[in-house]
Amino acid sequence: MNRSNALYLVDASIYIFRAYHSIPASFIAVNGQSVNAVYGYTQFLLDLLKARPGAISVAFDESLNTCYRNEIYPDYKANRDLPDENLEFQFARCQEITALLGFHYLSLRDFEADDIIGTLATRFSHLPVIIVTRDKDLGQLLRAGDEIWDFAANQFIDRDAVKLKFGVEADQIADYLALAGDSVDNIPGAPGVGAKTAATLLAHFGSIDVLYESLDEISTLKLRGSARIHQALRENEARVRMYQSITRIKCDVPMQVQMADLAIQPGSTQALDDFCVAMRFGDNIRARIHENTGYYA
Repeated sequence: MNRSNALYLVDASIYIFRAYHSIPASFIAVNGQSVNAVYGYTQFLLDLLKARPGAISVAFDESLNTCYRNEIYPDYKANRDLPDENLEFQFARCQEITALLGFHYLSLRDFEADDIIGTLATRFSHLPVIIVTRDKDLGQLLRAGDEIWDFAANQFIDRDAVKLKFGVEADQIADYLALAGDSVDNIPGAPGVGAKTAATLLAHFGSIDVLYESLDEISTLKLRGSARIHQALRENEARVRMYQSITRIKCDVPMQVQMADLAIQPGSTQALDDFCVAMRFGDNIRARIHENTGYYA
């Protein structure tokens, strides 16, 4: 694909948490707060600028326990700790540097970054999309010509790679997670249905909807314990369909975004300098910021 013409959609939280857990907390701002995540995330954005994206948006997770999925399933992501005061401070500074560097960004109380990315990918579907993440859930958004960019590994993943990894098509990922479960998001899945069984079921039926229309056909498949699987799916249909409703990424979130908003905007070098002073960033990262003179006035 021609990546210079693509729309880049960035899953910010992954790169913030990566920096938070991998960089020592010895980076201290003027106010005494640790800013190791801000430092690492800023370096990530500067690295990302090397791709010279013509259109880009950065999505943040604000809905840590206020997402509509929590209303459907209160245990959704209940296995994750809420950020402490310092991490909240760092998330806010990461949003600040995103704006100062000229990137469009969004965070919504009721929707996750995945939903923001899904909506933008759908709204601007005339463009090839590169989703900057390593989150497998976002594979369901890939169309022919789209890619996931695992930035840290510098690996590009297309629909064929998704199928090779999970054994299902990209647009079956949501149903796959609903059946097999997703421990990262605290979704149990159907009892007794693991990854291999979920892939086999979807290869035959295509979707959860068709599976439940033809549930008796399970006995014809080469599945160990097919009778037990049939019974578990029948008894847990309501749960499976609930999981399906939360593993699907929403692609119709109301938001006011125009194509022109997605161009990197000229920033203020003074504002960036002031930010670096407040974060007590050294000369190296300041020099990197000033190297991007093509973007900043």
